[in-house]
Amino acid sequence: MAIADSRIIEHDFVELLSNVGRWPAGTQGTVVAENGEAKLIEIADERGQMLDLIKALAPDLKLIDRSSAEFPVHGHS
Repeated sequence: MAIADSRIIEHDFVELLSNVGRWPAGTQGTVVAENGEAKLIEIADERGQMLDLIKALAPDLKLIDRSSAEFPVHGHS
């Protein structure tokens, strides 16, 4: 699915394009906060339980899904 606006914003579901800490490229998570290009990503398991919070820059992320929710979305798989 192509997403016309590829800016990564809060609540978006993203994939890491490179390793971040202990998380390899390909790991997916939800943007829970942002400060310009810097994004705070929640990594969760299949039940939606938070495993980690990591910081990544927007160029190191691929937009997977744009959430239309007004509140954080957890546990995408």
